[in-house]
Amino acid sequence: MEGTSVSRRDFLRGAGVVGAAAGALALAGTAGAPAPATAAEGEGAVPAIAQLANETAWIPVQKAACPGPRGPIAFVADAIPADQIAATEDHDIIVVGAGIGGLMASLKAADEGADVVCIEKMTFGRACFEAFGAVNAKCQEGLDIQPQLLLDEIYRSAYWRIRPEPVHAYVRRSGEATDFWQAMLDKGSNGFVISHVQEFPSTCGMPCLTDLIPTELGFGSSPCLPPDAGIRPGYAGMYVCMEMQEVASQYDNLDIRFETPGVQLIREGSGSVTGVIARSADGSYVQLNARKGVILATGGYDANPALMEAWCRPEDYASSSWWNPGWGTTGDGHLMGIQVGAQMDPCPQPVMNFRWGSPDSFYDSRAWGAISIAILVNGDGNRFVREDLPFQPVSNAQNAQPDYGANCWAVFDETMMGGMDDAAVEDYAGRGWLFEGATPEELAAACGMNPEGLSATIGRYNEFFKKGIDEDFDRDLSAAVPFTGKRYFALTTNSCVLATVGGLTIDGNAQVLDTENKPIGGLYATGNVSGGFFAGNYPRHIPGTSIGRAVTFGYVAAEHAMKGE
Repeated sequence: MEGTSVSRRDFLRGAGVVGAAAGALALAGTAGAPAPATAAEGEGAVPAIAQLANETAWIPVQKAACPGPRGPIAFVADAIPADQIAATEDHDIIVVGAGIGGLMASLKAADEGADVVCIEKMTFGRACFEAFGAVNAKCQEGLDIQPQLLLDEIYRSAYWRIRPEPVHAYVRRSGEATDFWQAMLDKGSNGFVISHVQEFPSTCGMPCLTDLIPTELGFGSSPCLPPDAGIRPGYAGMYVCMEMQEVASQYDNLDIRFETPGVQLIREGSGSVTGVIARSADGSYVQLNARKGVILATGGYDANPALMEAWCRPEDYASSSWWNPGWGTTGDGHLMGIQVGAQMDPCPQPVMNFRWGSPDSFYDSRAWGAISIAILVNGDGNRFVREDLPFQPVSNAQNAQPDYGANCWAVFDETMMGGMDDAAVEDYAGRGWLFEGATPEELAAACGMNPEGLSATIGRYNEFFKKGIDEDFDRDLSAAVPFTGKRYFALTTNSCVLATVGGLTIDGNAQVLDTENKPIGGLYATGNVSGGFFAGNYPRHIPGTSIGRAVTFGYVAAEHAMKGE
């Protein structure tokens, strides 16, 4: 059998430039499944079993097309000739990406007196979040946060497949970073206030396996937020980042440039990273040299189907919708780091996958009450999960169903509708998302489900309320109700991708490590371009670790780059 050999250069070109098909094929190896070969036993020959084990056409790695968005990829794989670089600039710190992690890094570096340039390929930056996590910030005084419990919960959620240094740094320094963030927001004109978010007691432990760890913070106490932002829709972060951009404009030593993507890191051999080649809005290249360091804050790669197919489980995206207000997250920082020898989290990498996905994106609030009380069933009409788990576990269970959860339903009756009025019913039904029946059998026939299976499931579920216990999944029945109405509904549902959360391996100083576990001088990463924090799953039951680590490591990276400590 002819072996498959893919160089780093070939892979980078395939995944970053050619597109989904080339990226998937580059990692999938030879198409089809040829008969096993017998390797010659001469000196230097590769044993047949080893050859077979490294051929992904043979090992059980299933592939699937990614239906997600295709954002604008900035990364350039081939060397950029010197005569194509129109200008060269010298600065202290270059930050690549103007999301929350990049803005934190930029403000911290500027506040330390650095000459900072923050480049962002999109027109307005990106920032979609509602809350974040931290430990022992000033606004958390009086709360009982035991750091060792949080450390243990993060380790357990990753099944200990992570290194302790980044997690320790997050728990140890997130409060300090949050206090700095508040000090920056105090310079703004709108009065943003970071405050404690009251969580349900069952949030940690999925649920009730461990005590609540009250680490979630947000901006609900900020009167400047517009009414449509709220605390939970996920848009508050946009307004917060706009405020941070306004604060950044107060620093003469900080320049934020939009429509200026970073396309390639500058590193000679095994030396330090000394800068970034960026593309200006007019299409010309500019070389931005960094005396102190380059901080990658480019986000994940959820808008690059090639990388989703290469690095993630197919069940985490194949039948999902996407929810993200911008499509700049195409893995540019991942690819730039790999190109200069960075180490990355092992595959498959974790995806932040939430339930309540509609065929378009995320169900609006009219459906939330009904979905919360409904049972979740697959095409056979069978329940498959404890419905009151946090978003990520429910999403994972749904993705494990046949066809990656493509034929799953939230089933409820007229007594469980919550805020779903007749107008919402008509709207969802008109889109082909909602079906109705006078009996479980009639409902199942309407939406293509197994009638006998659904009828038996509803009957068994109702019996649990008489016994006082869910014998199949141990759902908390005190927060649920049996089926008693005469109108039955089935709302199609799928998982929804919010972000990827695997990336370049970092240490506790946010320094990117090479494949020999040594820091690459001058190179840092924060947020979803960084790794070493999650393994296989995003632990949604631990409040705010995604944005929390972006805030923390943006702060830590800038400080270390400036002070070396």
